[in-house]
Amino acid sequence: MYETVLIPTDGSEQAEVAIREGVELADQSDATVHALYVVEPIPLGGFDAGGAAARTEWGDVVDEQRAEGEAAIEAIVEAASEVDVEVVESLRHGKPAAEILEYVDESDVDAIVMGTHGRSGADRLVLGSVTEKVVRKSPVPVLTVRFADE
Repeated sequence: MYETVLIPTDGSEQAEVAIREGVELADQSDATVHALYVVEPIPLGGFDAGGAAARTEWGDVVDEQRAEGEAAIEAIVEAASEVDVEVVESLRHGKPAAEILEYVDESDVDAIVMGTHGRSGADRLVLGSVTEKVVRKSPVPVLTVRFADE
């Protein structure tokens, strides 16, 4: 059914729930999992405000984000290894929804599995939703896994 299943992660609890579903889908389909973490860009205004000290601080933030990304990807690798599913790892920089969609095109992805809070109304508008943007623009099926934090 699917040969390539993309599991984008941000390391959140929603993503952890989606990891289980994505790995199960890949296992049932004998597919390869692609684990993707996107480090969001830092606003450039922060560099001007504090000179060299601010650049060092922002550099530390990026290093921390990369470390979080590597840990989030490792969670996918561990889940997939439990059922002998092959994993391709990728850590990218940019706007998450745009990077996910670009990765789909570049890597010939067949399906995407993502977590979502399931927010509605003002909460969704204020917080935005990477998952919603991906669902609206994706050329491949997107399985959304709702996370109930109540």
